[in-house]
Formats: sequence, structure tokens, C-alpha cells
Amino acid sequence: MNFLPNQIVIGFHANVSSQRALEIIRLVGGTVIDQIPQLNIYVIKVDSSRMNTTLRLLSNFPEVKFAEFNGLMVTQLTPNDPLFPQQWGLLKINSTRAWNVTRGSSLLKIAILDTGVNGGHPDLIDKMVLNVNFSTSSTSQDVNGHGTHVAGIAAATTRNDIGVAGLAINPKIMNIKVLDDSGSGSFSDVAKGIVNATDNGAKVINMSLGGPSFSSSVQSAVQYAAGRGVIQVAAAGNDNTQDLFYPAAYPEVISVAALARDDTKASFSNFGSAWVDVAAPGIDILSTLPTTTNMMGQTNYGYLSGTSMAAPFVSGLAALLASLEPNANKVRNAIETTTVPVPGKGTLYENGRINTYAALLKITGQ
Repeated sequence: MNFLPNQIVIGFHANVSSQRALEIIRLVGGTVIDQIPQLNIYVIKVDSSRMNTTLRLLSNFPEVKFAEFNGLMVTQLTPNDPLFPQQWGLLKINSTRAWNVTRGSSLLKIAILDTGVNGGHPDLIDKMVLNVNFSTSSTSQDVNGHGTHVAGIAAATTRNDIGVAGLAINPKIMNIKVLDDSGSGSFSDVAKGIVNATDNGAKVINMSLGGPSFSSSVQSAVQYAAGRGVIQVAAAGNDNTQDLFYPAAYPEVISVAALARDDTKASFSNFGSAWVDVAAPGIDILSTLPTTTNMMGQTNYGYLSGTSMAAPFVSGLAALLASLEPNANKVRNAIETTTVPVPGKGTLYENGRINTYAALLKITGQ
């Protein structure tokens, strides 16, 4: 679609009064949403199912000079990040078109609850606003590698001639380390991280972590954050099972499964439409890794697979949406109701693969 799905641009002849123009617009069932007085042009909103009918009706009025769909003249942001062409996941979820709608707010913060984030990484250093350590590790920095990879997917610096692009171009990153250097953390550490992220102004919390055990303490923290308007996203887990995986399975959290390039479920991804909300790319995802030796075995940049990689795509999308709409429920609704149908929708996952551009159009009412 190369035009906005429910908008028509009408140009009236120069001698047509605004009173007559508005009368014609009313007759065809349109609502004025914008105008260019110098050109006697009006932008109207109509039901998407009546676009062609409205154009035909308008052509019958001699006062109308032209009427056309409100097309997209896309000089789209093309990242100059050299590794961007290898980021198939970003391309798959329609990111480049989405960036023409918004690149997000620099005031919005995404909390990465993980093994830490390599804050000195050249593709992350300008994004970091907080470093907190609740793990048993002696440092808030990422010795493991997992957290840095997750952070880069969500919000690596974009169009800086370096490395990769992140989905949330302008939002900032909060490094809240809740997992130790081996990638393990306690319920209480995770709960403290959620509360701390909330109290420090995070709008989105990404949790590429979890386990099969229900925790009342983590649930309480999740409810605390949700009650304060925080959007929480978590990985569905990598055990190829329908068994519940927490915190993803808490109803306040958006649970994310992983997809292969052909939109089939990643072989390892957990599933089940009763508790898995959406799906996102999760195999061979290229992102940032620590600039020093880490447990992932690669430095600077590398490929990893997992629902851990799928979740930050959703967190990045949530950050873009929340930059335009502060209501967390509306953001979640936009994410879940604009997905692309993929094999398993309704059985493996409640909804399909996220569609960044479509979600942004919905949140802006276009």
C-alpha cells in the first residue's frame, strides 16, 4: 500500500469558497483533518471501505479540481549502518517504512533486564542513560554478551556509519543487570529490576529471560509496573513446549515467540495461543556484542538465535508506539491487532508476526 488507507486529498478551484468546499466534503461523508489554505486543498478522512466510492462522488462536482489518495512520498530513512543489509529481522517487520512515521522520542526509555549491557560499545554508548546492578556479579557491565545483543536489537544507534541499526532509533537504553555473568538470576533480583526500571521512568521493559516456575514476587513486580503504565515484553522460552514460561506467561506481559525467515516457528521456540501473544524474527539475528571477550564467543557484532532475540523487536516497536501514544493498553492493542498472519496464528500464537509500520498507522489513526 503506497497511500494512507483512509485519507483523500481534495483540491478545489481557486474561486470555490470554504463554505462550499466544506459542504461538498460533508455530502460525500468526509471529515476534514488538514488543509492547505493557500492551495484550497483539504485532506479528509473517510472509511477505508469507501475510498474508491468517495473519489467517484467527488469527480461529479465541478468545483473539484482534483481528488486523490493521500499517497506516501517515501524518502525513507535508509540506514548507512554497514551491517544493516544483513539484519533480515528488521527488514522483515517493515521497519524502514515505519521510520517515516516516527523514529521515537529521545525522552523514552527502554529498560533491558538482562546480563548487563556493554555501555562502551560504539553502537550503544550514546544510548545509555542508566547502569544498575542487582545481580551477584561485581559489575553492571556485560561479561556474558546476551544483554548487549538484546539491547542492540531494540535500540542500537542507527545511521551512524557504524555496525548495525536498532529498531527504536531515538529512545534510550537503561541497563538493569538482573542476571549474573553466567546468565542466571533470582526471582527477587528480577523483581527488584522491574521495580527499579519503573521507578526510574522506563516506559518499556524487555525481559529476554525466564523459567518454568511461577513466582509471586515477580508477578507482584510485573503488576506494579503495569499499574504505572509500563509496557512489559518477555521471551516465550526456548524449550519447544506449550508449558507456561514466566514472566512471559503473566497476563500483563507481552509474550514473544521466535520465527524463522520463512515465518515458520523456530524449532526451539515455545508456543501456545493461550499464553503466547505475538511472534517476531528469532533465528540468526545480527546485533551488538561486547567489545571484549564474552561468553557468546564473538566480539563487537554477531549472530544469535532465540526467543531472547525476538522479544527486543517487540520492545523496540513498543518504544516507537509509546513515543506517540502514552497509553500502554493502546500500544499493546496496536501491536497485537496489526500482526501479519503466519502459519500457526491462533494455535501456536494468539496473533501473528509483528508489523511495525501497520502498528504505527493504527496508533496514529491512519
